[in-house]
Amino acid sequence: MKVSTAKWPPGIRQLLDEARTDADDCFAGRAVHRAATLSLETGLDLATYSFPMYFTGDFASPLVLVHLNPKLSDQLSESTYADFETYLDAHHRFGYHHWGLDPKYRSAFDHKQVRFLRSFDAIDFVPDSVSGHTRINLVRALDNKLQVELIPYASPTFPNRDFSSETLAPHFERVLGVIAAYPRNYVIFCGVVFDRLLSVGDLVTAREDHRFHLPTAAGISVNEYRFSTVTIRYRGSLIHAGIAQSFAIQGIPMSAYGAKCHELYR
Repeated sequence: MKVSTAKWPPGIRQLLDEARTDADDCFAGRAVHRAATLSLETGLDLATYSFPMYFTGDFASPLVLVHLNPKLSDQLSESTYADFETYLDAHHRFGYHHWGLDPKYRSAFDHKQVRFLRSFDAIDFVPDSVSGHTRINLVRALDNKLQVELIPYASPTFPNRDFSSETLAPHFERVLGVIAAYPRNYVIFCGVVFDRLLSVGDLVTAREDHRFHLPTAAGISVNEYRFSTVTIRYRGSLIHAGIAQSFAIQGIPMSAYGAKCHELYR
């Protein structure tokens, strides 16, 4: 079935057109051409025969998280879809299809997101007193926000390297177009990889960096954590955003980190 993209703003249409091109490669049983090209250019071990993950959740959500790229899992590598419409629904309702329908589904990363997002008051999480609250909140954390991947192609491990501006330029353009398509209350780039990519220059007009310790069960954290606020110029408009550099640190007190990031945002 042909999915019409006419109803969407231009930035969303661009993402959908690129996703369709990649998905058509998968439907035809061939390597995703753009994934293979990017893998050769960067030396990254990108999954070239798996459906890409450009986004999950609600395109119009007031809350956007941006990650570098998805991590390759058995489930992701084995995912198949009847057509592009099914592919889109699986990503629009990613939480529902996993936490809502599969009682055996597990993801520590999704639990981490719930803890981070609670302080932003942008998602209607149900209280712990509600029966089944954990899985309900996990569905909402995935489906009521928009998560966008800068590079939509999965890799077994997350790349830890500098990327050239030329390599990432078209991907940044796509992501910023998606962000600018609707009003947003919060835009957060997750991971230290965005630290250099969002330094002050032609793209970023202002930036403020913060370093802090966090409360823990034992008192105050020994480790120091980071968060930055940035103003991005995009096609004559300004996008206010944050960089959660410490998001991926193992063992971080995530609820406290989310609260501090919310406090410092803007």
